[in-house]
Parts: sequence; structure tokens; C-alpha cells
Amino acid sequence: MEWTSLNDLREKYLSFYQKKGHNRLGSFPLIPQDDNSLLLINSGMAPLKKYFTGEKTMPGNRATTCQKCIRTPDIERVGITARHGTFFEMLGNFSFGDYFKEEATTWAWEFLTEELQIPKELLYITVYEDDDEAWDIWVNRRGIDPSHMKRMGKEDNFWEIGSGPCGPCSELYFDRGEKYGCGSPDCGVGCECDRFIEIWNLVFTQFVSDGKGNYERMPKGNIDTGMGLERLACVMQGVDNMFEVDSIANVIKEVEKISGVKYKEDAKTDISVRVITDHIRSTVFMISDGVIPSNEGRGYVLRRLLRRAARHGRMIGIKGLFLNELCDTVINESKSAYPELEENREYIKKIILTEEERFNKTIDQGMNILTGLIENIEKTAASAKEKILSGIEAFKLNDTFGFPFDLTKEILAERGIGIDEEGFRKHLKEQADRAREARKKNNNVSWADDLFKALEVNETEFVGYTDMKADANVLALAYDGEFCDVVSVDEEAKEDVLVVLDRTPFYAESGGQVADTGVITTDTAILKVLDCRKTGKGFYVHTCTLESGFVKTGDKAVAAVDEETRKATMRNHTSAHLLQAALRMVLGNHVHQSGSYVDSERMRFDFTHFNAVTKEELERVEALVNKAVLDALCVTVSEMSIEEAKKSGAMALFGEKYGNTVRVVKMGDFSTELCGGTHVSNTAHLGLFKIVSESSVAAGIRRIEAVTGAGVLKLMEEKQKLIDDSAKALKLTNSSELAVKVNAMVGETKAMQGEIEHLKAEIAKSQLDGLFANPVVVDDIKIYTALLGGTTGDALKQMCAMSNDRGDNGVMVLCGENEGKYTLAVGCGKAVVAKGVKAGALVKAVAMLTGGNGGGKPDVAMAGVKDATKVDEALAQVPQLVKEML
Repeated sequence: MEWTSLNDLREKYLSFYQKKGHNRLGSFPLIPQDDNSLLLINSGMAPLKKYFTGEKTMPGNRATTCQKCIRTPDIERVGITARHGTFFEMLGNFSFGDYFKEEATTWAWEFLTEELQIPKELLYITVYEDDDEAWDIWVNRRGIDPSHMKRMGKEDNFWEIGSGPCGPCSELYFDRGEKYGCGSPDCGVGCECDRFIEIWNLVFTQFVSDGKGNYERMPKGNIDTGMGLERLACVMQGVDNMFEVDSIANVIKEVEKISGVKYKEDAKTDISVRVITDHIRSTVFMISDGVIPSNEGRGYVLRRLLRRAARHGRMIGIKGLFLNELCDTVINESKSAYPELEENREYIKKIILTEEERFNKTIDQGMNILTGLIENIEKTAASAKEKILSGIEAFKLNDTFGFPFDLTKEILAERGIGIDEEGFRKHLKEQADRAREARKKNNNVSWADDLFKALEVNETEFVGYTDMKADANVLALAYDGEFCDVVSVDEEAKEDVLVVLDRTPFYAESGGQVADTGVITTDTAILKVLDCRKTGKGFYVHTCTLESGFVKTGDKAVAAVDEETRKATMRNHTSAHLLQAALRMVLGNHVHQSGSYVDSERMRFDFTHFNAVTKEELERVEALVNKAVLDALCVTVSEMSIEEAKKSGAMALFGEKYGNTVRVVKMGDFSTELCGGTHVSNTAHLGLFKIVSESSVAAGIRRIEAVTGAGVLKLMEEKQKLIDDSAKALKLTNSSELAVKVNAMVGETKAMQGEIEHLKAEIAKSQLDGLFANPVVVDDIKIYTALLGGTTGDALKQMCAMSNDRGDNGVMVLCGENEGKYTLAVGCGKAVVAKGVKAGALVKAVAMLTGGNGGGKPDVAMAGVKDATKVDEALAQVPQLVKEML
């Protein structure tokens, strides 16, 4: 067998199965499509589940893929061993009721022994202990020596998750040689040592399980195989682990270059190098597929991976930001198979740079919190044994602020403080257990049937692109979670009646556009349509309120969309396309749609951008859109192959998986996008476009809300009403005089405020004169105290400053009450400050006697009062406090 690069191995596999009649599919995005049971795609079959269940149909009923995968249950082990990684590629060939064990085993053996020329004597095969059929095929038809065969139990060679499709497995192993073995005479397949490694798993899905130990044979079996590309590359390149595979090793070389450390010279730094290498691969692919760093879900997984990589960079001496540069190597190594990496290069780098900058601030924030915890421990601990940071505090630092546990431990040791490591591990384990249980629960429900899965009729024909009214037949009805032949009104209307038609003009909610509403009528019923959804099998399910009569399966019906609402929605959807094009013109090509919501009232558009959009930029964007509206651009829709669409410059949604044929919506030369939504036929139909707001949604994501057509008129009416009401309140007969009147009032208000401040100063001065009558003298320092009603904090501060101006050798302590709130102010003259009595320290001491706190400059300082009943007592203590400070 010859040394083969990882990229060549991928191509060899896909080409081999393509020649065997398989549909060669590109990798599905890491973000699951229409599957809420997974955060991220974690296996080759995960995106294909609906083909296995029959909800979707694959042309030819066979496919082959190289699927990007992310798995993070063992994230803490990544780096510690060279076996663990979060990102990998899974080669797979799949049959959906087409071929079965005979072909699956024939082609697997052919690929390994003929295409890759792996010596047959180095391959071993396992089968499920009761699968005599598979044993017979391998031994008697493929000619495998029985000494290279092994039967194994259900735990190892039977694929099953809860209830649903399941079946026996056959696994292919590679013998790496005696030097990787344990030396035991019993060493063989299944041994815990590193000699025999599994490279390929063939799953023969032939049963349906009820989850209670009962299995029913399927009429036609499915084939689901999985072979880790990186593990196969280890075999073909003769290396020990995936970090030594060519394309991954090149990332390690770049880490060495940036850090100055040498891989394989120090076990501790090797851990960090592996962490950085694995995590940067995961993050590059996740961001390219549309994942954005956040504090929940898949965004949290991305953030954790990025921060873990950045932390390990610091641990091996990398100063400053480096991950955004390292990602170039990952992109260069993989762009031949995944061209979207090159297309999104600048965007990926910007996201990583922004997140790494945020992490640096997080580290600093964590350090500040740790410093506060250390000060508290040192202040309260009675002995060295009690100087311990609790496990829960260490866990919060690590989990909430991303502050590394090892760094916490090291800093504490320098201050002679211990750490409750057992408590920390306990909380860490509890969190891992919760996450594991959540994963199990999700996996168990991932094959659950939906209500309409068993419906055996043709999928609904959607005619809503051209028609808003259509004749149809009722194919199925459901009410209260069950299929019905008839649904009728009793004493009042029935809500949540589900109706499936053979054809419909109702748009099903998709791509950010809301579902159509309207009416379905039959000879005997009126149904108000409130929502419409499309199932995986292509049925349009209308959620209705049966307002009168009865409806039954087989009825002829007329389905009519609410035209005014649909037209308004179409205007807003078209405006979203124009807006994205304008944003890219003004802000740059890094702008990509991150989400959208379109209904008849408004358009909401989320997009990637890293700063607030300025007023001037928004004005330019709005002007560009309105120019496109007034230019009356024709909106054309055409269907073409995905390759043709990309060549035409059509924009695709980040992370979206498209079929071989796509729908392209073009608006003159202004905008070209892939889109399945409904649009106007000419941009002039929008009337006008107006941006209502611009805001932040998350780090690196901005949101614009806008209106079109009648929505603009409504907005103008609301603005005009506000102007008219304001003019009326100011007793103006002409609203055009409003700006002049308001400016005049602002000027008058400023003048009045100036007069008020002058009067306050005069009042303060008069109050001050009375306070100087009876000072308390301590070591030649004159001390004045008073409790003043109806006096604000600003007035108190001004009086203290005036006191300082009158003499250098005085201390004034005032407490003012205003609307139930008590405030302390202290003023100290220059001579007093020179003697050691400082306003900041004195006001704090006085405030603490009332349960409050405060501080400030040496000459003037302020504080809050918590318990007003203690103010008199606190003021009485001022002479003693001054004496103690001297």
C-alpha cells in the first residue's frame, strides 16, 4: 500500500462509490437542518435520518458522503491523549432499501484491498454473534480466513438507540503490528492495546425495535457505513495518531512557528499544541457553516473551543492574538474539498479575532474576581489551614468566566492559599452528568415519528408562486393529535384542526417568511387557515379553525390565500434581498444574512457586522434600496443547478444545505440570491422603503427592522400624529413652527437652570453662614457638623467646597435629606489634609456608622446613608474620628 494524503483518500473513496452508482453528496452543514435533537452534526448518517425513515426520497436510493462532524463529550480529554479530537470527517456509503449485506461487504473489501492495496493479511473482521448471514458472506463469498474473523456481543456489534430502526454491525480492523501490542498471547481484535484498530463500521439496519427487547424484521434492509477519514489516513501514512496525519501535522507546524515550542519535546506543551490544533480546525468549520459564538447551544460550544485554544496559547508563551492567523493554515489545507472555506476566509478570521479579543478581556475580568476572592480569604481566615478557595467559587470562575482552573491553582499557591479541588471536580462532574443525560434524552427521541409520517399519499403540490387561489382535494384530517375521517362543529368552532390538501396556494413558513393565512371552503365547511407547515415528506399541513359545518377526507375544496396580507409579505421579503445587497455595497462583502423574519407588517434582517451601523451608513443603505425601488427593476425567478447558480453570483444563506436544483431570485443587476420565498414581480411594487431601527443582537450580529408600502404610510401617519400632538400641547396653530418653538424653550430652560443654580448657591451660602457660629475645636482644627432638610447632594458638595474656600483649617461634615434620601458630604481644608485628615477617609468612616459607604478626594467627598436613625449619633462621633486620624 502507498502513502496517500488525507485529501487524496477522501477523493478516492467518494469517486469509488460514485462509480458504484451512488449519489455523491457534498458534506451537509454542521448545523442540523430540521432536526432539533442535535446541536451539531456528529456522524455521517445524522443528516440522512429522514431518508432512512422514508420521509425523504434519495434518487437511486443510494448515496456517499464525506461528512464534517463535531463531537464534544470528551472535550476535557482532547490534548491529554492523541486519540481524542472534536473535529473529524466521516466517510460513508448508504443504501435506503436498495442493496444490502452482499454488496456492502463486497465493495468495502474491494476498496480496502484493491483501491488502497492494503494487504489482506492485515485486515480482521467482526460480526454480531447471532449474525450467521454476515459470517457466511465474509467467509464463504469474500474468502476471509476464519482466523481473521470474530463474533462479538450486542454491546460491540449491534447498533441501536432506543426504539426505531436498528441492526447488527460488521467492523473492519487493521493490524498495526506487534510493536503496538501488549505482548499477551491472547492479543487480538477487541484487546485494549493499540495493535488492532477499527477503521470501518458497516451497519446492517434490518430490524425495527419497540425499545422493549422486541425486534421486527424490515421488508428491506438499509446500509449505513462509517469510516473515519483521519483514522484511515493514519493507516495509509503509517503514523501513530491523527495529529501526525499530513494536513493536521501542517497545522501543528504553524503552531510551532507561532509559539516557538517544538512538538514532541515536552509532554506538557504537547498537550497545549494538540488542543490548539484540534480546536482551531473545529472552529473554522463551525464558523464557515454559520455558527456564531454565544452563551448557549452550539454557539457556546464554539465559544468554549475558541477560548480553550486561546488559553492554551497563553500557556505555551504565545503573546497577543494568534488564532485568526492560524486559521489560514486550516483553510489552505481543506479548501480543495470545501471551497466555502476560501469564500468565507475573511469572515471566519474576523469572527475568531473578535472572540479572541473578548476572551482576553474575560481573562482580565476573571483575574479581578480572583483577586477579590483572595483578599477576602486573607482578611477572614483565622489560620493558614483555613486559607482555602471553595470548590464552587473555583467552578464559577472556570465555567462562567472561562478562567482556567490550573491558572487559579497556580496564583493561589503563590499567595499560600489552597483550593478545594475535590469540590471543584464534583461540580464539574455534576455539570458533565447533566449534559450527558440531556444528550441521551435527545438521541432517544431523534427517530420519533411525527403525526403525518405514516400518511401514504402523494406530497402536496405547491402552486402559491403563481396562484393565490386553487381547487384542491382534502387528503387527510387530524384533530386532537389523531387522524379523523370527519371533523364537525358542535356548539362552537373547533380550533387546531389540521388539514392536508393535494395542492395548495398557501406558503408554508420557511426561510424567515411567515406562513400564509386565509380560508379553505368546501360545500359543507368554512375553515380559517391560521398557519401552514411543510413536513419532511412534502405534505403541507394547514392549521385551521373550523368555523362552521363539517369537513371530511376526500372533500373537494377551494383554498384561498388572504391576498392583501400575502402581497404585503412579498413586498417585505423582496426588500430583505435589496437590503442585503445595499449593506454589502456600503459596509463590505463580509456582510451575510444571519437570520430574518418577514411578515405583512415589517421586515427584520440580522446580518454579520462588527460595529454599530452609523447614521450616515444607514442613510446610504436606505437611499440605495429606494433607488432600486424607483428604478422599477424586474424581479425574475429561475431554477438551475447549484453550480450554475454559484457561477451567476447568487448569494446563498450561511450554513444552508441546498439540493441539486435551486431557485434563484434576481432583481435587475442589483441583487441575486437563492430563495424559496414569495416576491413581487417588480421592485416598484414596494412603493417606498424605510429603516425603522438598527441594533445589536449578539457579538458580531446586527439587526435592521424596516417597512415598505403601506407600512411606510402608517409610519408617516404615526410620526405626523406625534408632531401634531406636540404642536397642540405647545398651543401652536401651525406644526411647522414646532422646531423654532422647541429651540426657544430649550434656551429658556437653560436660562432658568442657570438662575436655579445661582439661587441654590445663594441659599447654600446663607445656610453656611449659620453653620460657622459654633465650631468644635480639636487640635486647632475647627469642626462643623449639621443635618439639613430639603438639601440635595449637589448642594451639600457645593457647601463643603465653599467651606474650604473660607479657611484651610476647617472640617465640615454635612448630612442632607431630600425626598427621603440621606446623603453625607465632607470638606477638608488644605491645612487639615496636610495633617492627615482626608475627606474620603472621613466620610467613609462616618457613613459606616450608619451602615452606608462612600469615599472621594482628600478635599471633598460624598457617601450614602443606609440607616437614617443613626445619623445624629454618627455626626456626634466626628470630633473623635478626626482626632484618631491626626
